[in-house]
Amino acid sequence: MGEDGAKSRGEDGFRSKKLGRVAEKLLWTPKRLQWDPEASNELGWGLCFLYAATTGVTVANLYYCYPILHLLADDFGVTGERAALVPTLLQCGYACGLLFLIPIGDISRRRPLIIGLILVTSLLFLGLIITKDFTAFIVLSFLAAITGCTPQLMFPLTVQYSALRHRATMTSVLMSGLVFGIACARIMAGIISQYVAWRIVYWIAFGLQLGVGLLLVLFMPDYPVSRAGTSYAQCLWTMVQLPFQHPLLTQQSIIAFLIQSIFTCFWTTLTFELTDVFGFSALKIGLFSLIALAPVFLNPLVARLVTARLHPTGTLLIAHVISVIGVCIGTFVGNFSIGGLIVRAFLGDLGMNTVVVANRMAIANVHPKAQNAVNSVYMVFTFCGQMSGTAAGNKLYAQGGWIPTGILMIAFVGASLFLVIVRGPHEIGWVGWSGGWDLRDDAERQNNVEPEFAGERSGNSTDTCDEKGDR
Repeated sequence: MGEDGAKSRGEDGFRSKKLGRVAEKLLWTPKRLQWDPEASNELGWGLCFLYAATTGVTVANLYYCYPILHLLADDFGVTGERAALVPTLLQCGYACGLLFLIPIGDISRRRPLIIGLILVTSLLFLGLIITKDFTAFIVLSFLAAITGCTPQLMFPLTVQYSALRHRATMTSVLMSGLVFGIACARIMAGIISQYVAWRIVYWIAFGLQLGVGLLLVLFMPDYPVSRAGTSYAQCLWTMVQLPFQHPLLTQQSIIAFLIQSIFTCFWTTLTFELTDVFGFSALKIGLFSLIALAPVFLNPLVARLVTARLHPTGTLLIAHVISVIGVCIGTFVGNFSIGGLIVRAFLGDLGMNTVVVANRMAIANVHPKAQNAVNSVYMVFTFCGQMSGTAAGNKLYAQGGWIPTGILMIAFVGASLFLVIVRGPHEIGWVGWSGGWDLRDDAERQNNVEPEFAGERSGNSTDTCDEKGDR
C-alpha cells in the first residue's frame, strides 16, 4: 500500500512537472517582446493592423454558420428549427465570455491570455470539423463562442497603449476589422458552401485562427497586468458597481444598446424585404451585404477628420444626424425603391460605426485600471441591444411589414439622440450641461477623466472605493 502510494505521488509529481514545462513553453515570450517599462511602448501601426486582423478573424467565428444552417440541418439530419440552435448558442456563449472571461484581462498578462484563447478556440473548431453528432456540434459551438471573445480584449488594449493623437483612428481601424470580419464571414461561407462541403468553411476558419495566433506569438508584446493583486471576484464586483458609479459609462452603454438594436433590426428584416418586395435570390441578398463593407474603409478617415478633432459628444451628434437621415430614407423610400435600402445600409452602418468609436473614446478613461471590466459592461448592453433589435424587428415585420419596423428604428435613434443631448460633454452628473457646451477637442476633456481620477493624472494619490477594496 505504501509503495503504491509513493508510486502514485511520484507519477503525480511527474505529471505536474510535465504540465509545468508545457505551460512554460506556452507562456514563453521572446526577449525582444518582453515588457520594458522604460521604453515608449506606444502602439505602432503595424501592431494596430495585426490586432484589427485578429479582431476580424476571431469575431467571424460567430457568423460562418448563418448562410449554411440549411446545410447543417441536412448533413446532421435535423430540422431547420433545431439547426437554428447553433447561432443561438453561439450568441449565448459569447455573452458568457463577455461576462466571465473579459474581466480576466485586468488581472492577468494579456499576451498568454489572448494567444491561449485563440489556441483553444482553434482546437474547438477542429472538433466542429470532425464531429458527426449534432449535439456535440452545438456544445462545441457554445464553448468556441465563450473562448472566442478575443475581440473584446483587443479594444481596451488598443485604447490603453495607442498615442492620444492616434487613439480615435486606431480604434476605428479595429472597428473596421470587426465589421469586415462579420461581413466576410457571411459572404465567404455562403459562396464557398455553394461549391464545396460546408466543413471546408470551418477548415478555413481553423487555418485563419492558427495564422493570427502565430503572428501574435511572433509580434505581440507581453503587456503588464493592469490590476495586480486583485482577485477575480473583485473584478466581477467591479462590473456590478461601474454602471452606478459612472454616469458617463451608463449613458454610452444605453446609447450602444439603442444603436445596436437599430443595426440588427435592419439587417434581420432586410432579408424578408428584399425577398418579398424585390424578389431577390439568396445570392443577390448575399451580394447586397457588400454595401456594409463601404463604411469599413471610410471609418478610419472619419475618425481622423472628425472623431480625433471633436469631443465625443460632438462626434455622436454628427453620427446621429447621419443615422436619422439613413433610417428615414430607408423607411419611407426603401419600401418601393431598392435605392432607399442601399442608402439606408450605407448611412446606417456609417453612423453606427462612428457612434461605436465615439463611445469608446468617451469611456476610455472611466476606470483606467479596469478597462476590461468597463468594456464588459459596455458590451453586455451592446449584446442585449442586438438581441432586442432582432426579436422586435422580426415580430413587428411579421405583423405590420416594413413601414412600422422602420418607425420603430426611427424611435430608437431618436431616443439615442435624446440621451446625447440631455447630458452635456463636460457634465459629471447624470443630467445637465454644467461645464459648458464647447465641442472642440481638448486633451484633458477628450479623456473624459472623472473627478476621482483627476488626482491620478496630476500625480496626486486619490483613492476610490473600488481601489481601496482592491488593496
